[in-house]
Amino acid sequence: MSLKPVLSNEDKEKIREKLKELCEKCWIKQGYKKTNIKSLCDKAEISIGTFYTIYPTKEDLFLETIENIQRRLAENFFNTNKNNQTTKGFSKSMKELLREYVSNPILYNVNTSDFQSFISKLSEESITKIKYYSFDLFKKAIDLSNLKLKIEADQAYGILSALLSTINAKDVLSVTCNYFEVIDFMVDNLVDSIFY
Repeated sequence: MSLKPVLSNEDKEKIREKLKELCEKCWIKQGYKKTNIKSLCDKAEISIGTFYTIYPTKEDLFLETIENIQRRLAENFFNTNKNNQTTKGFSKSMKELLREYVSNPILYNVNTSDFQSFISKLSEESITKIKYYSFDLFKKAIDLSNLKLKIEADQAYGILSALLSTINAKDVLSVTCNYFEVIDFMVDNLVDSIFY
């Protein structure tokens, strides 16, 4: 009887990172529904059994992947703010974030049927965490920016989060105007209205 090789914690972590990297690429290219475990395992050069020793379900991998993406976005946002703690710096970080959302809408547009298929398989706690990510991002960003609010904090978080939802209107707006010019105008004016 042959014994299965035991993976060290270091091996598991390397596989985990490789799977998250592959998951993000496949998610962008083909979406959640069309990304399957066998394909990910083949690309990562691991067995399906090894996958299941690390992730109980496909959704666990996707959830960890989106949390990884959100962490990366937050770090970029905070770094831009940290390097320029002015309303212009905050505007710049918002514009960068919006451009990232537009460049990979399949990852960020929670209203697509593909994203809804993913969300429908998550726990209420995980869904809440994903849905309120932008509020948490903006709470921390405002604290780190050292800018003073002209309006109530919850209203500011809501306005900034609503601004992110404009990616849903990109295709419609792009027919009649330059989407990024409109968004940049909105960002600059909203940030000036929110902060002193």
